Amino acid sequence: MKRSLAISIVFILTHSFAEAQNVFICKNGTASFFSSAPLEDIEALNNGVNSILNISNQEIAFIVPIRGFKFEKDLMQEHFNEKYMESDKFPQATFKGKILDTLNWSSAGIYNVSATGIMNIHGVEKEKTLKGKLEVKNQEFTIESSFKVAVAEFGISIPKLLFQNIADTVSVNVKAHYLPYKK
Repeated sequence: MKRSLAISIVFILTHSFAEAQNVFICKNGTASFFSSAPLEDIEALNNGVNSILNISNQEIAFIVPIRGFKFEKDLMQEHFNEKYMESDKFPQATFKGKILDTLNWSSAGIYNVSATGIMNIHGVEKEKTLKGKLEVKNQEFTIESSFKVAVAEFGISIPKLLFQNIADTVSVNVKAHYLPYKK
């Protein structure tokens, strides 16, 4: 299931492309999150984010392997994967959407952009609009976005006993650098 979802996203985004030079991929993007709670701050970083960008129709997709998040403490990582995210059952988070802004993809610069699409975390799909920055430089693109995720919205439950250790809302940062796709 997890592999088929990734393959489906790539197929959907690349199937309709007339020219390969309109497709850009990122194989080592980053996603991080920060949870600030009264008793403890929790941070994690994932350097294994995959993404694909089609500049001809402005579609974009991200696949974030949940087990790729690394924590300062091994016990935090274990609890994150087993108790909260259920990583064996829900191995990845995804976002598939479309950039809403009209852009000149060949004009160098930094642009404010928004994308609307479906975010899937913990098996729960929600429509989201995310804002970010897009840098265009030498036919390469970099996208950065920061947003908040309410854990309960995605069916992630926090035991009442731990409410002072884990925040209800976490801050997420994503960065992807895209290079031309080569068949």
